[in-house]
Amino acid sequence: MILLPALTPRLERLAEAWRDPRPRLRIPELALGMLCADHPKTVTSALVWLGLQDQDWSWPYQALSSPTWRMHELFDPLLEDALRLRPDPQSPIFSAQDDSLLRKTGRKMPGTFYARDPLSPPFQTNLVLGQRFLQTSILMRVPGQQRPARSIPVSFRHTPPLKAPPRSSAEVKKQVKEAAKKKTQSHAALEELCALRVRLDRLGAESRVLVNTVDGSFANRNYLRDLPERTVVVARFRKDAKLRAFLPREQRRGPKKYGPKLPTPDQYRKDDAIPWQELAVFVAGEMRTLRYKCVDSVCWPQATLDRPLRLIIIKEAGYRLCKGSALLYREPAYLIATSFDFAPSILIEAYLGRWEIEVNFREEKNGLGVGQAQVWNPKAVACAPAFLVACYSSLLLSSIEAFDDRRTDALDSLAAWRNHKPLRPSLRELIQLLRREAAERRRTHSAAA
Repeated sequence: MILLPALTPRLERLAEAWRDPRPRLRIPELALGMLCADHPKTVTSALVWLGLQDQDWSWPYQALSSPTWRMHELFDPLLEDALRLRPDPQSPIFSAQDDSLLRKTGRKMPGTFYARDPLSPPFQTNLVLGQRFLQTSILMRVPGQQRPARSIPVSFRHTPPLKAPPRSSAEVKKQVKEAAKKKTQSHAALEELCALRVRLDRLGAESRVLVNTVDGSFANRNYLRDLPERTVVVARFRKDAKLRAFLPREQRRGPKKYGPKLPTPDQYRKDDAIPWQELAVFVAGEMRTLRYKCVDSVCWPQATLDRPLRLIIIKEAGYRLCKGSALLYREPAYLIATSFDFAPSILIEAYLGRWEIEVNFREEKNGLGVGQAQVWNPKAVACAPAFLVACYSSLLLSSIEAFDDRRTDALDSLAAWRNHKPLRPSLRELIQLLRREAAERRRTHSAAA
């Protein structure tokens, strides 16, 4: 057995998030059942896989709805393990943030609301019922090797919108509407970013700069204006933003805070006076050459006021994954960074690694069934998905520890139609191996008894 011995101590440490000692003893058992159970990933399927369907079912629901549960305490051991597996005090820590919608079918479940369907076509916006969660992940890369990063979730926060109670007065609705302006996804993401900086400092990473990457929905004043110390944000930027030149404080006179108006990012892209530079990066399974140009000391008054920013423009790559496939990356990309301390190549590689958080969402929803647990308690609505994501994060860390995030002979052989060997094991392969090792341990315990 290789994977299960590395996973078991991590599942036991997850139980420390429950201060009540009664559910704490059985949390590792429930975590293993949630990982190995068949779809749908409900508490019932976990109990059936564990062979506990004939016993009392109340304890897992009581554990998931416990008022003593704390989300950051659940993920703190995983963050500590991530730092331990990649100890490099000189390099920055890369992270990514994004939100995701877990679809629901009932309107009366706590935190459920109508939201825009991200899979709807561009010509028709569809609405779906769901619960909104915000994820923060640490990006771990094998040093010195041409391999994709691995995104390790270290936070999974329920962020429902504020709603006025039914049959509220006009005054109450107005107050809720004003309060909702300070409870947006950007505010929640900034709170999680500040909390991550504090958690890293508490774990002894005070000297390491945190480089966080986000998409364009977080490039606004609510998120970028009050960033924590020793933290750099790389965000997708709009091509028509109005920029101003940075004006040093000693050159300011009166209320003047900015230099002259600057071209928009799209105009910079078309400016032949700024040369394109080339960068070889590992993306989409192989080394590729990207062309970019960089403009320093620009200001974005609408969001970051007079803070100097770095603008990075990436030329459209336009490559195909295989002959005859669709042409990818046909549009240029515009990025802003809140610091000049790192070379543009590092910031670009950090943003390209942000794609791994999208891989997390796909595996969490399709592979693990996050959000399928049938719980109605408001505490359990937030706890059950976060608990399963923490189990998923523990499995990924165990894979890195056991296999160095490589595909080895311990996993099942590939299908005959697979022409290319994957660089790392998939979630399905890890769960299959975990099921075999758990069944072997059961047989060993039964024979010993």
